[in-house]
Amino acid sequence: MQIRKTVVFVFFLLSWVSLFHPTIQGLGPAPAPNSGLDVWIPGPISPDPTGPGPTGSVGLEKDPGLEDDISPVPAPDGGGEKEPVEIPETPPPLEETETLNVKWCAVRDEFVDCQYYISLLRQTDGYVWKCVKRETTQECLKSIRNGEADLISLDPGLAYIALMNYSMKAIANEVYCNQAESYNSVAVVHRKTCEKNQGISLQDFKGRRSCHGGYSTATGWNYPVNHLKQFVDSKQSNDHEIVSEFFSSVCAPSEFEGMGECSGCGKENGSCSSNSLYFGHSGAFRCLVEDLGDIAFIKEDTALLYSIEGPYNKTWSTKSTNEFMYLCPQGGCREISGYPGACIFGTVPANVIMAHNSISNKKKSVVLQTLLNATWVSALYTGKNGDNHVLSSSTQGIAVVKQLTRSYLGLSASISQAIQNINSKVPPTPSTLSTVPDVSSATLLRVQHPWVVAMFSIILGLL
Repeated sequence: MQIRKTVVFVFFLLSWVSLFHPTIQGLGPAPAPNSGLDVWIPGPISPDPTGPGPTGSVGLEKDPGLEDDISPVPAPDGGGEKEPVEIPETPPPLEETETLNVKWCAVRDEFVDCQYYISLLRQTDGYVWKCVKRETTQECLKSIRNGEADLISLDPGLAYIALMNYSMKAIANEVYCNQAESYNSVAVVHRKTCEKNQGISLQDFKGRRSCHGGYSTATGWNYPVNHLKQFVDSKQSNDHEIVSEFFSSVCAPSEFEGMGECSGCGKENGSCSSNSLYFGHSGAFRCLVEDLGDIAFIKEDTALLYSIEGPYNKTWSTKSTNEFMYLCPQGGCREISGYPGACIFGTVPANVIMAHNSISNKKKSVVLQTLLNATWVSALYTGKNGDNHVLSSSTQGIAVVKQLTRSYLGLSASISQAIQNINSKVPPTPSTLSTVPDVSSATLLRVQHPWVVAMFSIILGLL
């Protein structure tokens, strides 16, 4: 009888320890399911595998009103070592240790445009503005990370890569007609295609040829992929496979080495570099004009700007705007007028000017004051600039980004994250999972620990 009492006492003692001392190895409650707010960078999407990974300060809050199927979720292990996003320590102000330069990184022919911009600036506070030329956006991002440059203007899709992989943040954004700080992503097709089938939709373009302004750009790639994934088994495919399985040929040059899709870029097949004739919004429209594609994913005003009657018409601008129409995602076509209404694939936040997270407050203040100079803005858009713009051709002003970069990018960032998850084969986080296990589950997990189970079996045997 005494032995029986001793055994029962030991059993209750063990139960008490496992319930109230979860710090004992293996006896604590199971970790809460991830809420989807801790962002990790999966290997397959990283355009710079040699880079150090994300170290910048990013906004991790979820933007209200976003669709559940594109909400950010964490990537699983696999594809290389992952590093969590961390907030770096603020370094000493740059002006204390180096020459007071502001170096704007210009990609390829943007360098000429950049020099013209710089000549219009009122350079103040002893800072000297310079243009730094690089051949790709990837090289510019590396240069900014290494302290060789300070600023770059980016499409929202590429801005997400800069945020997550290069520790950068948006400090200013472009402003368009009527003070708009966003633009619409559209698909443009040949008018004759719409006339043959008045109810035509995106799904009817399966097996046809597509033109994209650039891999990982918001309008040229991310928004179209977000729509195309409903027509293929996205759970078994990455973004390249989704697009290439839907279209028979694809022209989507890339600013990142080895990341483009260029089976449909004509004689440029295989090169797929950002130096392609078909890079950017105008390049995607050129691809359509030269009949290399049946559909082009571009900004709402691109066809108006680069058609034969447009203000930025080129030698390849041999067709009128009237020869094309907007393709509506829900079906049907619409005349191209610059106002596509509901005939859009999504609203995209305005392009941003980005800097490294380590930029000092003093330098950032000088940069913003200079960019916001009214005289410069009014003199900038006189029609003297060429095709390759540091700021997009429809820009009419500059505004300060007052949000965290992730919040500013909003839906565009969520779509980028969703594509990143597809590439990493990350399943969506079930909304039914609780962030904290209930008492019964936690207790069960403790009791199921091998050591506790073994002792419990011994006790039962003695009894």
